[in-house]
Amino acid sequence: RYIEEEDLLRFLTTEEVHTIFPLFEGALETGRITKSSFKNWVVRAYVERKALAHSLNDTKTAVHQLHKLASAVAMVVIVVMSLLVMGLATTKVLLVVTSQLLLVGFMFQNTCKTMFESIIFVFVMHPFDVGDRCVIDGVQMIVEEMNILTTVFLRYDMEKIYYPNSVLISKPISNFRRSPDMGDSVDFTIDVSTSIDDFNALKKAIQT
Repeated sequence: RYIEEEDLLRFLTTEEVHTIFPLFEGALETGRITKSSFKNWVVRAYVERKALAHSLNDTKTAVHQLHKLASAVAMVVIVVMSLLVMGLATTKVLLVVTSQLLLVGFMFQNTCKTMFESIIFVFVMHPFDVGDRCVIDGVQMIVEEMNILTTVFLRYDMEKIYYPNSVLISKPISNFRRSPDMGDSVDFTIDVSTSIDDFNALKKAIQT
């Protein structure tokens, strides 16, 4: 019915046992692992593994999209340089092409700015991964999918919300998974006639 430290020492070292024991609920206090705590640990491990697989897949997709964009820019530069080296394009032609490119860049400057901010957000800031529980604009959501331009969140009522990464870069984001052990406070009143024994009993009940 229980897994005790002696059972684990048959397969693991003492250091490994001391490392994994805190992963099970109540194991440190009782010195043994119950069936329910072991089951909860298996479920958490499965969820973590699934979230990691989705995160790696989305990261590969984002990197592939960035690679295609960089390849297109590099191809344009290579073509222009090749024409210059081979003498097929004069300086005058190059100036005309450059001016046209600058004009296009000016027309799509907002798009370029959005793309740049999104790349910085996904690859440099990277405030969350797939499966993380976050709070944005006071709403608690789970990250479901990450792309270069957008991130898909799943709200508590199972509604999907699409956020542009260029918008998220300017928002405060609270990430529960990356936070250390969190606490909460509860305010309540106690009657002045409450005895010390009742106080001690309440304190013991809260601690256990």
